[in-house]
Amino acid sequence: MRRRPSMPLMPEPNLLPFLDLVLAFVGILIVVFALQAPNRPETGRPLAIDDLIVCQAEGAVTLHAGPEAEPIVYRETELDALLARLAAQSDGVRNLVFALTQDCFGTRRAFEDAFSRFTSRLDPRAETRRAFRLSFRPLSTAPDALPRLLTEWRGHGD
Repeated sequence: MRRRPSMPLMPEPNLLPFLDLVLAFVGILIVVFALQAPNRPETGRPLAIDDLIVCQAEGAVTLHAGPEAEPIVYRETELDALLARLAAQSDGVRNLVFALTQDCFGTRRAFEDAFSRFTSRLDPRAETRRAFRLSFRPLSTAPDALPRLLTEWRGHGD
């Protein structure tokens, strides 16, 4: 008498098609990542600077009110006078850059507060309209960092 093979309660899973799909997907991902070109950021044009404020030590800033102007030192308590001087210079949009070293975070905070108070007092309906674009630029503690920045600003850079 012939016996029929007994049927197991659970059939053996055949994972080869699933494994084939997974490996094909991984292969596609490897090809896609290998063929991508790295996205290198372009240098572009440097930011226009009308007025430069430099902070190299906590508590004092230096205003360069133009590329060839003599620098003027202001204490942290005189920031409102500094901004009033900038507002009196001319109409239109002024690009104001605040360059700072790692030692100036307290002065930066005080400047931001003074700048927000100052801009909230500007009258948009005034006959002479003033607007300021403020940007911050980190400055190295290396001795040649400030002269290099001033050289670039004055247009003598590479």
